[in-house]
Amino acid sequence: MPAIEFRNISKYYENWEGEETTALKDINLTVKDGEFVCILGPSGCGKSTLLEIAAGLLPHSEGEILLDGKLQSGTSRDIGVVFQDSSLFPWRSVRKNIEFGLEVAGVSKEERLQKVQKAIEMVGLKGFENKYPHQLSGGMRQRAGIARTLVNDPACILMDEPFSAVDHLTRLALQDEIIRIWQQEKKTILFVTHDVSEAVYLSTRIVLLTPRPGRIQRIFEVPCGWPRSRNNPALLDIVEKIYMCLNNPDENEDMIEYNI
Repeated sequence: MPAIEFRNISKYYENWEGEETTALKDINLTVKDGEFVCILGPSGCGKSTLLEIAAGLLPHSEGEILLDGKLQSGTSRDIGVVFQDSSLFPWRSVRKNIEFGLEVAGVSKEERLQKVQKAIEMVGLKGFENKYPHQLSGGMRQRAGIARTLVNDPACILMDEPFSAVDHLTRLALQDEIIRIWQQEKKTILFVTHDVSEAVYLSTRIVLLTPRPGRIQRIFEVPCGWPRSRNNPALLDIVEKIYMCLNNPDENEDMIEYNI
């Protein structure tokens, strides 16, 4: 069952002089239920724009988006978003930050307590429930941001370079954490990154976009199961092939799918 379908999605921007810029052009992509798909491409190719369109945070100029077979109309409780910055409220504790969406939705205090505790344990923040954002490391703040999304139990999670602001070792640890959560909770994940190795390590498929205007240049299947080794020759081979494509973006082979 397709979780998200992009059908001929294009996005145009117009500046104050009336000049039009094309950010995305003719994006056709189906993300299946339970997949972990990474969107990869050079800076400015429209990766984050595509994610915001999927979340219903940004209107598209052409085409249509379907969520579970239904035309998207604005935001949806079935879609959760994790941004580059955890965007935690500094005046609220970890627990209070995580339960914010449940409060807004009118969930009872008892149910909030149970759901928040489950999310806290899921992301490894047990014992830090009453800490405030300024008392946490960057990795812990991002874990809290992920928990705030998970607690609402969305079917699909959209992640916009969520590990870009943390140090390298923390990033590797968070990659393993998100794989564990994905397998445990059986969510559909659409993950934007500019890190080729990260995309290959995490995903079941990688969608490579061209420089602006962003089009689909290639789709790579990643057939390796989990647990994965970052030094797996098959994964390193995919990394090399992606770099070759990035160095030759003008080759017109849209939607060629590589099963490596």
